[in-house]
Amino acid sequence: MADTPNSPVVDAQLRRASVQERLGALEVEQARLRQELVSLSGELRLPGLYLTLDAAGTSALLVADAVQEVVRLVELEPLPGAPPHVAGTFIYRGSPAVAVDLAVLLGVTREPALDAHLVICKGARPVAVLVDRVRDLVEAPVLVEGTPDGDVALPWDGTGLMAGLCRTPEGIRPLLRISAVLVGSEET
Repeated sequence: MADTPNSPVVDAQLRRASVQERLGALEVEQARLRQELVSLSGELRLPGLYLTLDAAGTSALLVADAVQEVVRLVELEPLPGAPPHVAGTFIYRGSPAVAVDLAVLLGVTREPALDAHLVICKGARPVAVLVDRVRDLVEAPVLVEGTPDGDVALPWDGTGLMAGLCRTPEGIRPLLRISAVLVGSEET
């Protein structure tokens, strides 16, 4: 039976797309408001814990609340017709999951090392972010304005993945917008 325009399957897909679009808009607005607060007060500490991820020769932060689990890289089954950043699928706790390669989203094509990690994100269906390494947890990083070295562009700039920049004990790190990665997984 084909899905008709008013079928429950189509309605659920439309609602999911609408919720994801609204979530993305909220993240953009939240990032804009954080930057405005930084410009008004000079320093804003983000509450909570943030995971430090390495991908494509650079590091970024991801809010720990968005993470369900971190696992070692498993064999990924290619997904025919998927966009280049979709590394493949795998079975996670009995359910099919999609792996999105963060390095490819940043424009770097490479074969992941055997010690790479999959960061399983919380959500309605399992989606993993393939990263070179998960390094550590950072508590309450400071949101900052601008770029790390003034005019030096980051590979994250212009990707839609960056929600802002944070100062950590190791230096300035981009804050990853997880909804941008999750929406990218929906293109499969």
